[in-house]
Amino acid sequence: MPFQRDVKLLVLVINISGIILVAGMADVWVELRAPRFVVHRHSAVLRCEHNVDADSLYKVVFFKNGQRLMKFVHGRDPPYELYNITGADINLIQLTPTSVTLERMDFAASGTYACEIALETPLYSKVSKLHEITVIVRQKFRPKIRIKHKKQSSNDHLEATCQSAPAHPAPHLTWFINNMKVDERLTVPHGTVNTHRHHHGIQLAMTNSSLHFPLSSLQLFPNQTVIITCLSTIPSYASVGEGFADVQNHTVTVNVVRMEPPPTQLPVKIVSSEFSSSSRCGTKLILIVLVICLCHFKP
Repeated sequence: MPFQRDVKLLVLVINISGIILVAGMADVWVELRAPRFVVHRHSAVLRCEHNVDADSLYKVVFFKNGQRLMKFVHGRDPPYELYNITGADINLIQLTPTSVTLERMDFAASGTYACEIALETPLYSKVSKLHEITVIVRQKFRPKIRIKHKKQSSNDHLEATCQSAPAHPAPHLTWFINNMKVDERLTVPHGTVNTHRHHHGIQLAMTNSSLHFPLSSLQLFPNQTVIITCLSTIPSYASVGEGFADVQNHTVTVNVVRMEPPPTQLPVKIVSSEFSSSSRCGTKLILIVLVICLCHFKP
């Protein structure tokens, strides 16, 4: 009987311990941190970050498009197992249990990446969210703005077009006037156009956009200069902590003549009372002289 009580107590302790460990697994997190965009033939570091103690970590696996890229197993000799990857080389010197450096990345290296961590005691594993990496070709020159008239009236609509430089993927265009972003409802995107230019077998594309902006909406001084900017970026919005992968911009100025509203009535000249009195006296004097003259020459 005492033996049976000891057995029950031992099982109870194991069960309680298991409940605590399993409940703690809900607090485990894992995240793959890597750049969203990588310039063609450049490198990228993939880091599998987590909150598991290093002594408890048993295995780390990196994936690309669901296929294994690298596996680390604690206690094995050798601890690393590498798999084939198309479009990049793994830097063996910088390899760690939780990081992989991909070098000379080609367009085939673009894809969806993830990582997984595993514990041996208790048996548990968790996979990170998917992370997209795109290999890009940067713009080699700034976008081009075209405006019909560099001098306009404040009552006119500003008409302008912008075309980006060739790149991959096609850049995104954003308009600014006096350093303020223009409402997208006042712009007309014209999509992308494939060019005859290629970069290592990838066809580059350009983006076009038009601007139709009412200058009357601006608070302008007479003969004020309006600054127009076309921003060409990859991607369309800068990510937090990383910014744009590629950015170019072009700025031009337009002279705007402010049109004054027409007067509501004709201008009236106000004459002072003194001037009016003297004018009346002068008129009387002229009349008297005329009368005298007429009398003198009467036949």
